[in-house]
Amino acid sequence: MFFPGPFGWIVTFIFWGLVLFLAVKLFQAVFQTRSGGSDSPALNILKSRYARGEINEEEYKQMRKEIQ
Repeated sequence: MFFPGPFGWIVTFIFWGLVLFLAVKLFQAVFQTRSGGSDSPALNILKSRYARGEINEEEYKQMRKEIQ
């Protein structure tokens, strides 16, 4: 696919660049792993500590309330 005129190669380059960009974005959207939410790193650490038994349920709930 080529566009006529003196700047046709620029339009062609932009066109194929856009097609490539959209293909990559589509690929990322389809195959991207879902993390299950938008938890903050601090909340992930807190959940890990609770799961390992480093903190009890009361401490977990208090800290979670402070984080959010």
